[in-house]
Amino acid sequence: MTDVYIETHTVLQPRTPGHAPARTLVSIGMATSDGRRFLVVNDATPIELCVTQLPPNTWKALPLLEDPLCVDRRDPDVHPLTDIRAAFEAFIGQIDRPQYWSEDGNVDHRVLLETLGYFSAAALPDGFPQWISSVREHRARVLDRIGHRDQEQLHHLQVSGAGDTWPIGPSARDAFKNAHRLLRLLEATEELAKEHEVDTMVHEPAWGDWRHVWAPDEATYRAPREGSAA
Repeated sequence: MTDVYIETHTVLQPRTPGHAPARTLVSIGMATSDGRRFLVVNDATPIELCVTQLPPNTWKALPLLEDPLCVDRRDPDVHPLTDIRAAFEAFIGQIDRPQYWSEDGNVDHRVLLETLGYFSAAALPDGFPQWISSVREHRARVLDRIGHRDQEQLHHLQVSGAGDTWPIGPSARDAFKNAHRLLRLLEATEELAKEHEVDTMVHEPAWGDWRHVWAPDEATYRAPREGSAA
């Protein structure tokens, strides 16, 4: 099984009467536990919305041109959305038994569906996540099980290590850095769970269970390993 860490950045288009605000993809960063990396930036990124909706360290990490301020389409990380979708499908299709993680879990699942234009289960490529587990929720659950129930101490432990730098070049994009941050945070959580003999295996909930649809963060999904009981 290969852990895959996902960080997506998006912006919302201005609301129009009678329509929900459309979400536009800015970038996708992925890092896998076996060392593979993936980073793309949408060439149609509306930088004026990034400036007003994203933290400065996020939009300033994009490949930019000045006067006027816009995404540099000559940068090798910048691609049209159709090429991003094809590259994303190719990347996940090469991963052996992927287990997906992100900071907010299944929120990123909905973002990927919406921004990459997957409208039905039949259209999903092989390897596309059916579930994305939340590193933040997983870490909080482990800390709770080992008795860190004091809220101030719990918050301190939750964020400890989150700001550690990863040994990658300073030119790395923000989404890429965040994917690495999640990787390190999950590794630290698993080490803590092992030290305190906390079982972190949670089997996939039944598809008919309404909590699987409406409250995905109620349980962390981790696919059963080969040879384990269902």
